[in-house]
Amino acid sequence: MKLRWAALGWVALACASGAPAPEHASNAAKAAESAEIAFPPTGPVDLRPAGSPHEGTLYQLLMSYEGRTEVSEDRPGASEDRTRMVDEKVSLQIDYREMPVATPTSAEIASSLVLEALNRRMRMSPPGEEHVIEIGDDRLRVQVNNKVETDLRGAQPKQDLTPRTVLGKSFALVLDDALGNPKVITIRGIPPAKKMLVTLPLRESLGYLQIGYPDHPVSPGDTWHAKRFFPNPIGKLGLAVDVELRLVGFERLGEAPCARVVLRSFVDAKDVNSEVGFAFDEVRLQLTGDAWLDLETGQVAAARIEDVAAVSYHKTAAAIPARVRMRYESRSALQRLDSLAASATWADGTKRFSAVK
Repeated sequence: MKLRWAALGWVALACASGAPAPEHASNAAKAAESAEIAFPPTGPVDLRPAGSPHEGTLYQLLMSYEGRTEVSEDRPGASEDRTRMVDEKVSLQIDYREMPVATPTSAEIASSLVLEALNRRMRMSPPGEEHVIEIGDDRLRVQVNNKVETDLRGAQPKQDLTPRTVLGKSFALVLDDALGNPKVITIRGIPPAKKMLVTLPLRESLGYLQIGYPDHPVSPGDTWHAKRFFPNPIGKLGLAVDVELRLVGFERLGEAPCARVVLRSFVDAKDVNSEVGFAFDEVRLQLTGDAWLDLETGQVAAARIEDVAAVSYHKTAAAIPARVRMRYESRSALQRLDSLAASATWADGTKRFSAVK
């Protein structure tokens, strides 16, 4: 499987370190001043991922996809009228604080993600219903076709699931290897919260936007590779995507000195193996993206990826053999934030907790 969604029994939040000694502070200041003078770097750079400081780092993750799945009978004389089609459109916004977590070895980087706000919209046709989940502003609301099914505020002491059992609480644990590649992502929370969260494409979106780092110093023009899975239904089928990352130069993102990396992948092939035990008849995909890696902190300052993929395969184990065709487009972005500014709208422009008749 693409990731081992196993529990992390060893996880414990890292303890905050004390203030540095004056000598260490002086050395850090000199190093920072040297880095400022040396930007942009003139030689190979050793890009290495690093966890968040003890106070955590704010991020906003955006992911959306839309596409169609077609299933037709795969037998002589089958009618095209029996082809079943499902159209799907999903958008997801997660505002969270990444907190450092202690790991058994220095070859791993772990973090606990604390939820600040979430908005998920999903429409599937058939049946054509739109499902919306909004969590933020000390409020949790679920609606279907503009009809509110759940609307909780504050502590709501008589409810098992309340905004305060989700907001400000860890909703995911992420374990990366030393190069930033995801090894384990676990969704967590009290049982009612976890029951809701596991229905959302959280693990897929978080894993997709973990940017892989090179295992050696690189200069502009150098490349390295990482394996990822789309955050849409095609990714759930185990289609591994070999992503080429290329350092193209250095630039500032705000005040942060960053290495700019481009991401690319292109496949047009037949008989492609899935990592869940079957083979695709055909695979066509294209992926493009950019990432900015902070040279001072080792964190991802920003990333954005667009992809489109079309696959076909046969389902022979079903009672009636079928051929499946799928085509999906996705857009994903990760942005480091200085603070969470109060806003009346979500990132997609819709009003937060708008009035519903």
